[in-house]
Parts: sequence; structure tokens; C-alpha cells
Amino acid sequence: MNSADRVFGVCTALPAYVAAVAGLPLSAVRTDDVRGAVAVVPGSGDWWHGMLAARAEGAVAVVLADPGVLPQEILASRPWPGDIPLIAERPRLRPDVVADAVRARQGSPAQIVTVECAAPAASLDAVLRDGFGWARSLARGRLTPQACRATAHGRVALMDSAGPDGGSVPATLVGTPVGGAHIGGLVQVLALGEVRTEVTVDQPAGLTRLETSTADGALRAPERYESSARLALRRALVACSSGRRVTDLDELLEDMALTWALKGS
Repeated sequence: MNSADRVFGVCTALPAYVAAVAGLPLSAVRTDDVRGAVAVVPGSGDWWHGMLAARAEGAVAVVLADPGVLPQEILASRPWPGDIPLIAERPRLRPDVVADAVRARQGSPAQIVTVECAAPAASLDAVLRDGFGWARSLARGRLTPQACRATAHGRVALMDSAGPDGGSVPATLVGTPVGGAHIGGLVQVLALGEVRTEVTVDQPAGLTRLETSTADGALRAPERYESSARLALRRALVACSSGRRVTDLDELLEDMALTWALKGS
């Protein structure tokens, strides 16, 4: 049996991932033993400690399920060794939808990117972090904060990104706390230039919509029916089989650093 045909154990009790394992019967089977398995770490609480614990117990990969934003000092205490794949499930920033959005632009650079986020106060930081991820992805470069402001009524960040053609791409992010106890939040993204990209992720409504407008007209991307958990688990299995490096953690920490900067302003 070659590595591509290997069936990996998946250690999880999260219902979404139990269902994801059932949906991948040729490559995954549920197990209670972390050693030699893909470990799914819940993104609530101190997930950094959970990741390190899973690695210490012998996991061959870790899937981080919908992580929250941790205090900065937790991540500074013990670095992630990076010797096993780490896949971060970010339902508001699905890599397949991001890839669709970038591909649909056909190399046309954005001239400006704007992001609007709204969520209950308890989950606003995580929604803002994924909003930064959308801005980074469509500006096609690392974001540098120029000005940030946080008040009880909302948050605003002005940023620049060095685009792929060497030019500067301005980006803005606005976050608004809303009432209610709905899980998740709303992210609306506009990337403007010769091509217009519009993204709406409305978690409470279960909606993800991507529309690209060019001189030839507007095209709406087909809906993605695969669950976010199944996508993350499938990516982890591919990473284990292929040995290719994944950059999920680098991108997560980059977006989280911007969230800390905005929160502390």
C-alpha cells in the first residue's frame, strides 16, 4: 500500500468531524488513540496547549477546529515545532473559496480591498481575524497596519499591502459588535480594480457567496456543499500522504497579530 492509499485514524469527538470521518471512508477511520492518528483539537479555550499535547502524544497531524483568538502571551510561551502538518479550519475563510476568488480575478490585481465584519462581542475578534485573512488573500501580500482604532462601538483598521506587482494596495477593515448570541458572524469583502470581487460570508444564515465582475459581465461561483470540517480533514489527510508543507498556522498567526494590534489600539 502506498501513502496515497493509506487509511489514517482520526481522533475526535466533535460531531462535525465524526460526520466528516464517515464521509471519507476510503482514507479515514475514527480512533480513540492519538498516537499515529490525525488529532482534531477544538478551537475553544487554550487550543495552543491542545495542539502541543496532541503532538506530544504522537499525532501525525493536527486539525484545529474553528479556533478563537488567544491572548498573545500564550503563543509566546512555547513555539509550535512545525514537524507535523497543522490544518486550521476557518469556516469564514475557506481555502477553496479563497482559491476560487483569486483564480476568478485571472491575475488582475486589486487596487483597493475593503472588509466589513459584524458579530456578537464574544466572537468579534475571531471574525475580524478572518476578515484580515480575506484582505491579505485578495491584496496578495502581507498587510502592514497604518492606523487602527478600537472603541466600544466598533473597530477600524487602515492597512497597506505590497501587491504581487510591487505596487501598494490599500485595505480597510471595519468591525461592528452586534447583539444576540448567534454563532459566528458576517464578513463582507470587496476587492476593486479592473475586476471586482465581492464575497459575503453569513454564518448564521449558512451563506457563502462569491461574485466576480469583469468587462464581460458578472459570474457567481457555484456553491460549495462540502462541510468546512470535511474540507479541513481532507486537507490534513492529503498533507499526511503527500508530505507537502502547509502554511495554515503561519497565516493564522499573521492574521491574529493584526487582530491584537487592532484590539490594543
